[in-house]
Amino acid sequence: MTGSGAKFMEIQKRYDPKVSEKKWQEYWRENKVYSFDETADKTFVIDTPPPFTSGAPHMGHVLWWTWNDIIARFKTMRGFEVLLPQGWDCHGLPTELKVEKDYKIRKNEKEKFIAACKEWTGECITKMKDSMSAIGYSADWDYEYRTDSPEYMAFVQKTLVNLFSKGLIERAEHPVMWCTKCSTTLAKAEVGHVEKNGVLYHIKLDVEGGGKITIATTRPEMMAACVAIFVNPGDETHKEFVGKTAKIPIFGQEVKIIANPDVDMAFGTGAVYLCTYGDEMDIKWQKRYGLPAINLISENGKLNENANQFAGMKIADARIKIVEELGMLGLVDREEKFLHNVLCHTERSACLNPIEFIPMKQWTIKVKENSRDVLEISSSVNWFPEHMKIRLDNWVNSMDWDWVFSRQRVYGTPIPFWYCEKCGKIYPADKFPVDTSLERHNPEKCECGGGIVGEKDVCDGWIDSSITPLIISGYWKDDSSMHKKLYPSDLRQQGHDIIRTWAYYTILRCFLETGKKPWKNILVNSLILGPDGREMHKSLGNVVLPDDILLKHGADTLRTGLIMLGLYSGDAAFNWQNMEFAYKFSTKFWNIFRFFASNAEGFEKAAAITSPMDKWILSRLNRKIEDVTKAIENYQFAYAFEILHDFVWHELADNYLEFVKYRLYNNIEKESAQATLHTVILDCVKMLSPFMPHITEEMYQAHFKEREGTESVHKTPWPEADKKMVDEDAEKAGEAARFIVSAIRKFKTSNSLPLNTEIKQLIIQCEDKDLGKVSKVLKDIGGVMGVKDMRLGTILEGKNIVDVPEMDAKLLIIVQ
Repeated sequence: MTGSGAKFMEIQKRYDPKVSEKKWQEYWRENKVYSFDETADKTFVIDTPPPFTSGAPHMGHVLWWTWNDIIARFKTMRGFEVLLPQGWDCHGLPTELKVEKDYKIRKNEKEKFIAACKEWTGECITKMKDSMSAIGYSADWDYEYRTDSPEYMAFVQKTLVNLFSKGLIERAEHPVMWCTKCSTTLAKAEVGHVEKNGVLYHIKLDVEGGGKITIATTRPEMMAACVAIFVNPGDETHKEFVGKTAKIPIFGQEVKIIANPDVDMAFGTGAVYLCTYGDEMDIKWQKRYGLPAINLISENGKLNENANQFAGMKIADARIKIVEELGMLGLVDREEKFLHNVLCHTERSACLNPIEFIPMKQWTIKVKENSRDVLEISSSVNWFPEHMKIRLDNWVNSMDWDWVFSRQRVYGTPIPFWYCEKCGKIYPADKFPVDTSLERHNPEKCECGGGIVGEKDVCDGWIDSSITPLIISGYWKDDSSMHKKLYPSDLRQQGHDIIRTWAYYTILRCFLETGKKPWKNILVNSLILGPDGREMHKSLGNVVLPDDILLKHGADTLRTGLIMLGLYSGDAAFNWQNMEFAYKFSTKFWNIFRFFASNAEGFEKAAAITSPMDKWILSRLNRKIEDVTKAIENYQFAYAFEILHDFVWHELADNYLEFVKYRLYNNIEKESAQATLHTVILDCVKMLSPFMPHITEEMYQAHFKEREGTESVHKTPWPEADKKMVDEDAEKAGEAARFIVSAIRKFKTSNSLPLNTEIKQLIIQCEDKDLGKVSKVLKDIGGVMGVKDMRLGTILEGKNIVDVPEMDAKLLIIVQ
């Protein structure tokens, strides 16, 4: 108990995160510390892209949660009413695959299958919420949402009908990217190139009028769909063949040889054949040159009737068989093994199956005509770091496909349209949510006499998760006053790997719905790699799980260890040394706090600051407050934490505490020391609280709560830098004291003297310009080093002369 009568909690000798963290998590929840007040004038809204409900959080999740949490806690202490909502992205192919495997329920049992998907999703959400709570995530769970809820799906459907009314949605047949393994269409953002081993086949074709042209292809199985041969007009080797026809072996069709400047003369033989639909380039060239189209591959990944005798074969089997027959005909000139990039199903699914282009009826959103708007909106958003914006710009500028958003799945938001089987007319729903595959349209007949049927396909999951700024702002509830206050969101934080999905789709969808940007700022984090510098993957044996650290050292260590990786401008490998340092730092800070608390007896907050060393540390503190505040405002979390741990460990612990101990123990300017320690420790507790929320809450509740009067450290005001406390003269004097004491310690160590060895006499010789600052701290130097007789003077001779290189000074030290 201090002189003011304040009561404090008993302070444990060793901080135990296993006990403390759970205690404060329950305290925050019971006292609704993170509850958002919609009526507040000064708000800060964080749009948190809902994670897919996998149930197994990885390091990337923890990093994302930690960054959001730091921002939320910091902004709260800066006086904002912070909305940190949490949603769950429930729909997706991985869920359906999991349910089919574990629940043994087939998709044709629709009602039962969807119920099982929701059950499994609910279990995953519980696990993920527990993990979020375990790291101290400060979400307001009253604003939780699920993308599979009736209310959410109703709003999704309503936005789609709005797009249809603007002429931006259509149902048409054109080549779509199809995963034959997952049996579904894919959007461009769901595919990516994967490096695979392949074979480049050099195949000879007969040319009209005699001669042969040799093409190079990795897909001889597509030969039945060949409609042209292309060569570069600048290629002298093949110039004589342009305008002639070539005969395709085995299948017999004759196709034109066309000059195409896009053909790479350095690839293969310099001659390629166009097969519909072999890849994206085939589709572009087929349209450009008005060539016929032959569909060769079925949805099940087998060749169809157009493949003649090879119909019904799997793609890989047909390739082997056709190459064998070409070889027997003597038409395979060469087989060249090489690594090449193959377009595969990469997003969220681990199937990595090569995709095929198959023409079929699908639902699309016209996006190409909105590219300029998306780029303008992107430019109006502040990007952190700024260079990440180019990724979105490049993606938008490369868009040559509309967004195919229909998926051949069951667990998803139903597409809210009926259509005429005969003329194709679309009939939008006017009540939501609706499943048009189950509900009949009234009337059931179209004007043309055709039957009106409901759509069985569901929406791409990105259709759901791309409208979260509208969800959290109340737009979906037609709450215009709340939406006006909370939209656009103040911040979106996400990984760079989903710029082309979540960032792009959110900008597009929110703009098309509101005509405005979704957020004011976007913060992009990088990826955590395995300790070996490669992407974490079970097959590589380099996966580090959050529980590996949580169970050993607790949440604050995990959070700060990840923060130290940086991850603001580039990917970084997981580092165990960071975790060990973070744990040691928390122990160091706890010991500093215990020392302070054990010497706070009789403390009066209003005590005058009289010691030059007190003025030194307070000046340094106020500089750090300004630096840390600026760093966090600019989302430079690693730099902010570096400033703090350097100050706490080196300036506070290694230096100031050593100077202040003798004063506390001997009642020398004790009130000034106590007041200084109180200010420094409390401000450090506050500044570290966004990074280390549990240990700082333990400190605050144990010693500061009664005096400060606020229920939680996370509700206290953020420290404000006081320029009046920045004292350059005090800092110079303090630095002089540090340098001199360091030199004396080195002398004792080099002479095998205990550090507490008394010094009989100390003479300090320094330049005239340093006399003033050294004279201010003579008493402090003598007190901390146990000097009986100390003075400034000129050193003429002596065997124990020590240099102080930092300030061009000398010391004469006499021990006996």
